Amino acid sequence: MLLEGKVALVTGGAQGLGKAFSEELLKNKAKVCICDLNTKTGEETIREWNSKYGSNVAMFLRCDVTNHDQFEDVFKLTIARFGGLDIVVNNAGVNLENESWRTTIMVNVIGVIEGTKLAEKYMSKTSGGRGGVVVNVASTAGLTPVFFMPVYVASKYSVVGFTRSVAMNPDVGRSGLRFVCLCPGFTDTSLLSSGLKSEGISGNKLVEELLTSTGINTVEFVVEGFMQLLLTDDNNGGVMVVTKQRGIRYHGRQRKVNKL
Repeated sequence: MLLEGKVALVTGGAQGLGKAFSEELLKNKAKVCICDLNTKTGEETIREWNSKYGSNVAMFLRCDVTNHDQFEDVFKLTIARFGGLDIVVNNAGVNLENESWRTTIMVNVIGVIEGTKLAEKYMSKTSGGRGGVVVNVASTAGLTPVFFMPVYVASKYSVVGFTRSVAMNPDVGRSGLRFVCLCPGFTDTSLLSSGLKSEGISGNKLVEELLTSTGINTVEFVVEGFMQLLLTDDNNGGVMVVTKQRGIRYHGRQRKVNKL
């Protein structure tokens, strides 16, 4: 996929991995709409990008991805502003394990399903769209148990299984869409630090041993994996794992991954 002139929608794009994915797309001359609940940070991010990349290539919309009407409006407004849509990155996610665990399921699972179904509605060639790619951001926690965040793990297992299942639909070829999943390991973002703090397990010996043994990704390394996943045209259903310990690789399939 050539990114110049393409239009992307990235949820949870105001900060962290979502912001990093979006900025890499802008560097490759794509146009980007980021949506997020954090209005202040989202608007600050757009002002930053306007000074770097120009005033007509990025926009911010406040959106709760669990609210169907709000989320659909983001799709409509992005297409109205930029003339189409080619890439959807369902990146928004939270890790709330105790009293707020339902929010984790709503954002991480329902939000991804909503985003995928809206992408099918507005991007499929069978309904007048241009085709494209949907990247659902899961985690290595969607591939292996993690004792201190079972609800988060359940949500990410759902994302992996959902994405692979949608990709198997026989109608995918006619739609012009492909569906892929990105599974980063522990990554140096606010989601990791806030998750450990909120659950009261920061400094826990077992947790520290796990983090040490698996390693913590830099955001830049995860972006490298994201771009390889995005730019490969024949990987529908692919699940890419990015870990400091084992590098960038596809899960469950033999595939050579080249450096960008």
